[in-house]
Amino acid sequence: MNTAYRVWDGKQMYYGHEAALSLQIMGNEWILWRDYKYGLGFKDCITGSHEDAAVLMWGTQIRETTGEIKLDDTIYARDIVQQENLDPDLCGNPTIIGEVKMLEGSWCIVNEKKEECRPLFSETATNKIIGDVFQNPELLEGAENE
Repeated sequence: MNTAYRVWDGKQMYYGHEAALSLQIMGNEWILWRDYKYGLGFKDCITGSHEDAAVLMWGTQIRETTGEIKLDDTIYARDIVQQENLDPDLCGNPTIIGEVKMLEGSWCIVNEKKEECRPLFSETATNKIIGDVFQNPELLEGAENE
């Protein structure tokens, strides 16, 4: 089973599907490795749970839906997502912008400032990734002030 993941090292985002990357998990600790060039079996440590700025994020297995049928990028924990509800009668406000978090076993879009939370998966809404909390924190601040 392939599980989607990505790692923020404090400066750069690494995605698990990139060639030459491997994730090693030992209990509560983890390390992201890159195969050393020339394929000789040597590996370089990129980062791991021992680094203060390093963050491991799991994929939600839900993909961005920017059109009626087209599926785009996988949505990850800590992404900033704009969800447009196609049936505004269901929740009053048709748009929410927030951070993707796992809450009580479900992936949700959370806007803490507005005290709003919606399921990431919805049959009546489209999701668009507009950034992530590491590289675009200002997007959350703008969403909170709307």
